This record gives sequence, structure tokens and C-alpha cells, in this order.
Amino acid sequence: MGRNQCKKAENSKNQNAASPPKDHNSPTREQNWTENEFDELTEVGFRRWVITNSSELRKHVLTQCKDAKNLEKRLDELLTTITSLEKNINNLMELKNTAQELHEPYTSIKS
Repeated sequence: MGRNQCKKAENSKNQNAASPPKDHNSPTREQNWTENEFDELTEVGFRRWVITNSSELRKHVLTQCKDAKNLEKRLDELLTTITSLEKNINNLMELKNTAQELHEPYTSIKS
């Protein structure tokens, strides 16, 4: 326990001596704050932090899973639509060829 108290005092000195600028968007600032926060956590505090963050992480993962399922469903719908369109295009091409085949004899008879 005494070793941790020394670390806390040392971290406080280091933090005061070389505190980063007040840029709240800086990843380095967030990382330093998190590292310092970890140094000061007690076992109970650490357990609370893990429970809170694992709960948030679980919610995030579940949301991402639902989003992925929705995207997969939408992708399947789009693939079905593409397949249907391809069939329609093929049918139209066959119809065009048939129309040309019927038109050729008609024009030769007419001439």
C-alpha cells in the first residue's frame, strides 16, 4: 500500500509539472487522464469502473450487433432486387431479339 501512495504522490508531481494543454479532444490528453485515474483507483473503485465500462461496452456491442443484422437484412433485400432486375433485363433482351426476328421478315415481305 505504501508503494501505491508513493506512486500517487509522484504522479501528482509529474502531472502538475508537465500537465498537457487543456485540449479535451486530444487522444493523448484522454490517455494520460485515464492512466492517472487508474493509478488513483482503489480496488472497489476499480471494480465499479470495470462494471460500468463493461456494461457500456456490452450495450455498444449489442447495438452494433443489431445494426449489423439490419444491414445484413438490407443487403439481402438489395441482392434480391438486383437478381430480379437482372432477370428483367434478360427478359427484355430476349423480347428485343424476338421483335427484331419478327421485324426482319416483315420488312423483306414489304420490300
